[in-house]
Amino acid sequence: MPLFGSLLEVERRALKTRHGAFRGTRFLDLARGESVWTLARGEVSTHEPVLARIHSACITSEVFGACDCDCAQQLAGGLDAIDRAGRGVLIYLMQEGRGAGFVAKARDRMMVQASKERIHTFEAYERMGLPADARSYREVAFALQALGVCAPLQLLTNNPDKIIGLEQAKVAVSGTQRVDPHVSPFNQHYLAAKSASGHAFENPGRATAARLPETVEWTDGSLLADLPHVAHVASYLLPLHPLQADAPEPVWYRCHVYFDLLRGTERVVLELGRDGGPRGVVAQTLTDRFPLVEPGPDAADWRRLRSEIEAAGAGRALFLAPDESPGSPHVAALLARTP
Repeated sequence: MPLFGSLLEVERRALKTRHGAFRGTRFLDLARGESVWTLARGEVSTHEPVLARIHSACITSEVFGACDCDCAQQLAGGLDAIDRAGRGVLIYLMQEGRGAGFVAKARDRMMVQASKERIHTFEAYERMGLPADARSYREVAFALQALGVCAPLQLLTNNPDKIIGLEQAKVAVSGTQRVDPHVSPFNQHYLAAKSASGHAFENPGRATAARLPETVEWTDGSLLADLPHVAHVASYLLPLHPLQADAPEPVWYRCHVYFDLLRGTERVVLELGRDGGPRGVVAQTLTDRFPLVEPGPDAADWRRLRSEIEAAGAGRALFLAPDESPGSPHVAALLARTP
């Protein structure tokens, strides 16, 4: 199997998305132990600038279906732009929470909501002692080498800091093309913070943000008495796009985030209501994060479980780490307990 820098090519497959067919390649970054996916369309090895989207993972919007950010929009918008151009690449990096990880992202959202949105996401990161953006783009140069891309990138982004980061990683950028987000009451506060930080899209202004249906309180986190290898690190509210396109409003779930010290990974439980209802474990396949024409069985399982939970008005889903087997007894114990 070819090795490009720290990237080991492990899989190739065609991916049929709602924005056209792409050549998908999965790499394992041996330095980080994380997957890197590339989606390519057309001939990308010429000397003409290549349209490119460098995209960071967002489990809340791409897996759960949340509408409090613009990440899934950016992913779909990037693929759509490449489809219309007939040529380009998308590189998908497992850099959740602007490189700080999902726990940091969840505690950011908890802090913002506990403040009643008096602070924004970048201030929350600062209060946690984290940089506003900790992403690295070292893998991008290796992924482009693997794809045979030798020309500068025409970058699909609203973020000027991404250009700086790519140039520091020795990736040439010839220009940018915006991917404007759709502003709603559920992502307005987040997008306003991004706009104020320099992201190049029309300022979403001061439109009324959606009101939280219940109180969110800040917690420092703690180990669970009944599961001492698991830490409860965050709890906040997450609005999910309605399952039916004609449904009036998103559905608010409580998002409980744990860290499994034995497995070394996050455990996420989405809860509707406080008692009763269906419960289930949901596996994740990384390719389901893309807007596929035919989502895989894991995505279908989540949609089916969510439909049952919302029909009952209560229930709980626990999400496994990507490509993890559902056989762990600790997973069952965590799903069964009361948060």
